[in-house]
Amino acid sequence: MPAPDDPLSPSSPSASRRLWRLAAFWWLAGALTRAGLALLVPLLPDETYYWEWTRRLEAGYFDHPPGIALLLSAGTHWMGDTLLGVRIGPWIAGGIAHAAVIGLGGHLGGPRAAARAGLLMFVLPIATLGFVLATPDAPFLAMLSVASLLLMYALSSQLRSVSSLVWWALTGAAVGAAMVSKYTAVLMPGAVTLAALVHPALRKRFAEPGPYVSVIVASLVFAPVVVWNWFYEWVSFAFQFSHGFTPARGSPLLRELELVGGQLGLASPILFVLLMGAVYLALRDGWEVRKRLSATDVLARRFALAFIVIVPLGVFAFSAWRRAVEANWPAPIYPAAVALLAAGTAKWAYGRWYRAGVALAAVLLAVVAVQAWQPVLPLKAPRDPLARAYGWDTLAAATHSARRDPFLDGSVDVWVAANRYQDASELAFHLPDQPTVFALNLASRRNQYDLWDTAHDRVRPGDGLVAVFEANAKGDSLANVVGTWFREHRAVTTVDLKRGDGVITQRRIWLYRIAVDIPPLGRDTW
Repeated sequence: MPAPDDPLSPSSPSASRRLWRLAAFWWLAGALTRAGLALLVPLLPDETYYWEWTRRLEAGYFDHPPGIALLLSAGTHWMGDTLLGVRIGPWIAGGIAHAAVIGLGGHLGGPRAAARAGLLMFVLPIATLGFVLATPDAPFLAMLSVASLLLMYALSSQLRSVSSLVWWALTGAAVGAAMVSKYTAVLMPGAVTLAALVHPALRKRFAEPGPYVSVIVASLVFAPVVVWNWFYEWVSFAFQFSHGFTPARGSPLLRELELVGGQLGLASPILFVLLMGAVYLALRDGWEVRKRLSATDVLARRFALAFIVIVPLGVFAFSAWRRAVEANWPAPIYPAAVALLAAGTAKWAYGRWYRAGVALAAVLLAVVAVQAWQPVLPLKAPRDPLARAYGWDTLAAATHSARRDPFLDGSVDVWVAANRYQDASELAFHLPDQPTVFALNLASRRNQYDLWDTAHDRVRPGDGLVAVFEANAKGDSLANVVGTWFREHRAVTTVDLKRGDGVITQRRIWLYRIAVDIPPLGRDTW
């Protein structure tokens, strides 16, 4: 517990209760904000892509393990194949993560730290916005936050006690669930192991069965994903490894600066610096007195949490030296970093800079919320990240109309396809009957659609096809390649994908009548 002169220590039991109520208020504010944003913004292409996975549940997928598919499947089973059905799961995951980080702050620093953690998780853009969209980050961060809290209980339990064993087993289950959501969850047990190797107090944990039981439980939870990858010749593991570490052209220094810049945007500049400062203090304080600490000391626990931040950050910094790193990849550093800052007692951790950081983060969050409701930033539509969610209903309506075009008369079955997997998933979601839509993937990277039945498997001689391509020279060229598979083909309309009056991009709809010779997968530009 905090010392009496600790700035985090409440003055009385009633003050303690008020602080817990304040933490609950920030949790509720976050939940309502995420709900509003989730209802304002249509589904982005990545979200409909993951929704497509729910219609073919498996133990793994080309891009990620199955956590997001399982979460969305539960939501759509409850709320239907609708925007609400897709986003209800990530919203619940956000509530779980927010509560876990509040508990983490309370565990480290008492009720005032819990209230501060609740506020930080509300205003940090990455913490709120990360649980609006239906992406693997939602279940991943939720389970990682829960795993961090359970780890703290395991590390605060007496060595070789029953409670220690139980907490370690639960930690393993949560880590396994995080790994089923995103492969980078493996960095957490790696970080804890490294922290225990270098810190004497944590190293004592190797003498009890808990950590080994935790590894076994996590491995059992993750085992179906391994089996799936083995069945598909390790395709998902290979994709993610090449995605993160295959060397690319460009300036490594520029990529490192982009990595830092992304974090300054996702956490807000002031709070990111404060978060890293809190991590540094946890490392310094835990290391300076390492020989005097017991296995259950709070400084040892903070040291372990700090490693959960610095190890992933180091891995992604190494990755950025080789190729571009997406801004959300280092997201797993934030639950632990937020708890450490919330429990920090240095003047800058709760004084003027902290208040300025919270205020700036709140402003950034408000700007994003307003932009989601109505474009206010001076961004052209193609450069607005939120604009990518708009216009798909218009394209789906035009595609649905094209399916009834008299040009297709004489075709046996009329299928629907798009060249890009993003377009295919949006069409599948927005077409009235939500049919099977193929992704042709001509001159495109491989993705999950290549592992399912493709147009090459399903389209038979005599069938027709309605296909969507980008409305440019490359798209027209690819559309004409597909035309060689059919007796006749033609373009029927070009559709503007718009948000308001701003044109984001264009798509062209092509009709193909009476299939003659569908080549096997691997010919032409595949």
